[in-house]
Amino acid sequence: MSFALVLLSIFLVLHLPPLRRRPSLSTPVLRAAMASGLFFIGAGVMHFVMPERYDALIPPQLPWPRFWTLLSGVVEVAGGVGMLSVRTRKLAAVGLIGLLLAILPANIHEAMANQASHVLPFPDWYFWVRIPFQLVYVAWVTWAGGLWPARTRASEPLPG
Repeated sequence: MSFALVLLSIFLVLHLPPLRRRPSLSTPVLRAAMASGLFFIGAGVMHFVMPERYDALIPPQLPWPRFWTLLSGVVEVAGGVGMLSVRTRKLAAVGLIGLLLAILPANIHEAMANQASHVLPFPDWYFWVRIPFQLVYVAWVTWAGGLWPARTRASEPLPG
């Protein structure tokens, strides 16, 4: 949930007139793609800055928590970088959606087990509230990545 506020804040800053006049930020979808790119780069970097916090979220059934922490950080950074370029945006969106869906069971496990709350500075209810936000992130990346709604010839403006 707090991450959603960060994503939304980046998106709103990109709406400021000097920024939205840039061709790469001229539409809401382009601003959403840039916001998600910056957001996921930042989120991925945090896996390297404070890996202990992310290690605590790894279910105990998975061996080597640090490996999963660092791998998900790499995927988030790579996906974020990919969202910044029109050429790689769709592929990056698919990768980020896969990551978001892959970590959803871990988030559900964490909410049920409540094992990381002693490591993370959030109240117990936060771990339950962030589960639906995972689906919000999937929807955001789907939209920002140009995967939905699909553009067809019928949705393009008529010439002249």
